[in-house]
Amino acid sequence: MATASLPPDFQRLATLDPALARSLSADFERLASTAEAVAWANGHLDTLLAAPGKQALLSALVRIARDASGATGVWAITWSGDAPTLSVDALSGDGAAVPPPANVSQTILGQVIRDGNAAWSDDARQEARFQAAQSVQAVSLQSVGCVPVGARGALYLDDPDRPARFGTEVRLRITALCAIAGKVLDAERASPAPPGVEPVSGLVGDAPAMREVVAGIHAFAGVPWPALVLGETGTGKEAIARALHDRSPRARHPFVAVNCASIPEALAESTLFGHERGAFTGADRRKDGWVDEVRQGTLFLDEVGELPEAVQPKLLRLLQEGTYRRVGGTEDLRFSGRVIAATHRALENSQGFRADLYYRLASCVIRVPPLRDRRADVPALAHHLLAKALAELKGAPALGLRDDAIGWLAAQGWPGNVRELQNCLRGGIARAIAADADLVTAAHLGGATPSAGPVASDLHAATDAFQRAQVHAALALSDGNRTEAANRLGVSRQWLHRLLSRWDEA
Repeated sequence: MATASLPPDFQRLATLDPALARSLSADFERLASTAEAVAWANGHLDTLLAAPGKQALLSALVRIARDASGATGVWAITWSGDAPTLSVDALSGDGAAVPPPANVSQTILGQVIRDGNAAWSDDARQEARFQAAQSVQAVSLQSVGCVPVGARGALYLDDPDRPARFGTEVRLRITALCAIAGKVLDAERASPAPPGVEPVSGLVGDAPAMREVVAGIHAFAGVPWPALVLGETGTGKEAIARALHDRSPRARHPFVAVNCASIPEALAESTLFGHERGAFTGADRRKDGWVDEVRQGTLFLDEVGELPEAVQPKLLRLLQEGTYRRVGGTEDLRFSGRVIAATHRALENSQGFRADLYYRLASCVIRVPPLRDRRADVPALAHHLLAKALAELKGAPALGLRDDAIGWLAAQGWPGNVRELQNCLRGGIARAIAADADLVTAAHLGGATPSAGPVASDLHAATDAFQRAQVHAALALSDGNRTEAANRLGVSRQWLHRLLSRWDEA
């Protein structure tokens, strides 16, 4: 090995003691390579720390290791006692538990468990130490590596068809990465578990703010009183309302969702409460309203703050007395359902919204956090939304999210919350499919290419461009009808009008 890698002060050793100089040079080369590997691994620390739980952490570790090594098979393995069990399949990238694959060598894995040291081989089937290992010879293992991950885990990599797949740089990087992941994993195991709250189907995330939401759903689902869901546009307020309904005694009855912002003001009362024949011009027959449709179920009033003032006293009566009348009717009808309302506006002391109605609705309040306040949930949400989007595409390929995509997603501000994240992923999926890619990358999502360094885009301009594209697409699908376009976008008609007016002024 050349002595040029030695610091200048040690160069004279080459003439005094060439053997010592070569030894020192080799040591410095190893130190430099190790330092580079540790720096590389530290670059992925934020991704590992952002993983919400053990499965997500191991899944992230697998994705990073697969990209770094080029291995055809990568698995994260955990065990309890003396029985290793496979917990994450790297090939799926979704953190799902799968049975141990047959080509995992129990000999190599057992050695790592016993010694606590990494095991690497350029061609395991030819090595004398593995000649008697049935699991190695049975699958003709060539390149293989197994690295400890904390006290009860290991990362297993193999390429059965190519010898010497894992060079020195790859081995050092994977070893450093597993050491860091192990520290995070062991710290999570040692941390006292938070009070257990049973998960709610359809809700993804384990951030403290989301745990409060889940606790609120458990507390309020079984009671008959009105509920109010507060949160910014795009946070999933209807999903919360549906969860309240599905976990309640009313679950076998209808769940009727009404967007108050989309109801024409002149028809708001008859839309909600129905009308009798002859109640107004064109009322040639009696018609039930949404309240009638609910029966003993749940009436969900989304964007309740947009409800016309003239209708608010009638909703207040429905809540206070449990009775209502159809437009043009004289008979009091009984309402035995439950009302859940949602709004993105602060309705306390809001001009145009009755204070007594607000306090009647706010018997049980659930506040849904914006996505920027639960960034740790972004990786799990992204994987969930990716799987959901792919399920909607007939014949779609099995795409995963590359590590740079997860990092880019976690770094964004998401003013449009979960809905914006969903739409961003849909665009990325479409681009990845068009490019015949195996993974969705940051470039597909609109971020920088992996080699371009940190994302430096203007988020305000990117958000504005995204909004314009979505709005114009919705208007085109709705033949210019703003009310229908607002419904497609999941926003109020007034919000859409204000947005279009602002763009026209600009």
